Parts: sequence; C-alpha cells; structure tokens
Amino acid sequence: MASRSKPAGRASARRTSNRHKANAENQNPSMPAPKEKKSAPKKSKEQLESAIANHIDPYTEELEKKFDIEGSTVQEVVFLRQSNDLIEKKYREKEEANAALEKELAALKVLVATHERPEGESNADEQNGLLEELEKARKRNIHLEKKLARAKAKDANSTGDEIGIKIERPKGTAGNDFNIQDEMGLGGCDEDRQQYLTIMAEMRDLVLEAGIKWEVPWSKTPAELKGKFYAVARERHPILKRYVNDWAAEELAKQFIKNRRRGAYRKQKLERPAQYAYLKDNSAKRNPSAPRGRQGVKATTKNKKTAAKKLSAAKQGGSRTGMSAKAKGKRKAVEPEESSDDDDEFHQEEVVSDEEDKMSELTGLSDSE
Repeated sequence: MASRSKPAGRASARRTSNRHKANAENQNPSMPAPKEKKSAPKKSKEQLESAIANHIDPYTEELEKKFDIEGSTVQEVVFLRQSNDLIEKKYREKEEANAALEKELAALKVLVATHERPEGESNADEQNGLLEELEKARKRNIHLEKKLARAKAKDANSTGDEIGIKIERPKGTAGNDFNIQDEMGLGGCDEDRQQYLTIMAEMRDLVLEAGIKWEVPWSKTPAELKGKFYAVARERHPILKRYVNDWAAEELAKQFIKNRRRGAYRKQKLERPAQYAYLKDNSAKRNPSAPRGRQGVKATTKNKKTAAKKLSAAKQGGSRTGMSAKAKGKRKAVEPEESSDDDDEFHQEEVVSDEEDKMSELTGLSDSE
C-alpha cells in the first residue's frame, strides 16, 4: 500500500504546479505571448527588376551617353556604372599614392643635395642613411609605377578603355631599343604574359585573314590592308585601343612577318633580294674564328695600344743607354704590328660587321627581330 501511494502523490504535485502557473499567467495579462518566427517573403524577379529600374532611372540618359549604350537592359546599365565607378576609384587611389611617394622622393632629393640634417640629429652616418632611404623610395616608386601600369592595362581590357588612358609609341626599334611586351604593360605576372601570348597569336591569324603577304616587307604592304587589319584587331582585343596609332598591333604584325621571312631565307624557300646578294658572299669570306662586331674592335684596339706602349718603351731605352742588340730585335718584332696591314684588317673587319648588321636589319635575319 505504501508503494502505491507515492506515484499518486507525485502526480498530484504536478497538477498543483501546473495550476499555479496558469493562475500566474491569468494574473499578469500584460506579459506578451511569444511570437512565432516567420520567414521573410522572398522578392520575385519582377520586384527586383522594378527596384533596380527605380534606382537607376535618374542616370539612364547619362549612362547611355557615356557608354554609348542603346537598347540595353537595366541590369547591364547598372553593372557598367558600378564597374566604371570601381575602376575610377582604384585609379584615383593609385594616383594619390604615387603622387605622395613622388613628393616624398623630391623632399629626400633636396635634403641630400643641400646636405641639411634634421633638427636633433648629428650622426656622421646620417648621409648614408639618407641615401639608403632615397634608394628604397626610388625602388618603391618604380614598383608602384609598374603595378599601376599593369592595373591600367587590365582595366582597359575588361571595360573597353573607359578610363581613357593612352600609351604613346616608344622610340627606337622593337627588339633593339624596347621590348613590345613590357611597353604594352603586359610584362608583369603570369596572367599578363598569358594575355600577351593570346594577343600575339591572334595577330598572326589576322595578318593572314586580312590578305597581307608575309613574303613582302611591311613597308610595302598596301595601306588598305593595314587599315582592315587594325580595325579587326581593335574589335577583337579592346586593349589595343589604348596604343596610339595602333603601334602595338603593327609591331606584333611586323614581328610575325620578319620571323616568317627569316625562316624562309634559312630554308631557301624564299629568294633574297638581289641588291643584298653581295652581303652573303662577304659573310662567307669572313674568318669564322675572328671576333665580330664590338669584340673585334676592342681586340684590335687593344693590340694597337699594347704595340704602341712597347715601341715607346723601346725608344726611351735606346735614347738613354744606347740600344742593345736584344732591344733592336724586340723593336723589329714590334714594328710590324704598327704597319698598315693592321689598319686594313681592322677596316675590313668593321666593313664586314657593318654589312652583316645591315643585312640582318633589312632582311629579317637578326635574332632580335
């Protein structure tokens, strides 16, 4: 009997507790009941388009004039505006950073030039410290300029040159005075290199599609074919619009044509121009073991200077103590080096080198081309 009364007592206690809770809730009606969480209704596609249209409506005409967009959807206009604003913001930030660095660099240059020391410092090594800081600032400035050039090239290629950056044609000849990839601003990371290789391969195909004959030098290509080539190149790669007078597309086309002709000359599939036939004969007559170009000039000049010193020393020794038989023998051995044969050989070496350089430039045989 005792064991059965315990469960009954516990159940009664639970009922009493529940009753007290109900009474407490009735006595405090001001306490709000817990609200059920409801998921927010999702906006439909029509609502999103309407919201975008209302947001961009004041700028539609301005954007259509700026980007020359006609018949585009509202989403495209919004995307173009946001992309343009972001590019302009990054460009301004980089320009401000570069300007601040240039200002700091100018101050350091003035400080080094005037040898003035900041107040409170009188160390003897301060000058070296300033020079080190100046060198660090210079390297940092060069790094930022290259980084900014790469960023400009990427932005122009992705957005069609909205920011209006133009790159002038570098002075000199490609391969000798400048590198095409570096001057285009695509000589940085692997991504830039891949973009340059893609453009270069595309230019090769366009040369053939435009009907340009690689057997003929670029200077003799009709202007009509060149104009057709430039127009299609700018359309396929918008980044080419930033290079003034299409110099990048032109240099890539010339590079392809020269390489093609050089290979044809080596394989004897293309006959060399008659006016340069004599250059090949001169090259065959040249001594292959003799130094060429600048090295040949240096070697000949060094031999002449050495011979002149020996002759001068022999003359001074003979005037003081009388020339001995041994000295006379040395003088006889030295004198032929001062004869006209050396001058003729030196002159011939220069002529051959100049002719070979001329042949390389005019027929596309130079490795740099």
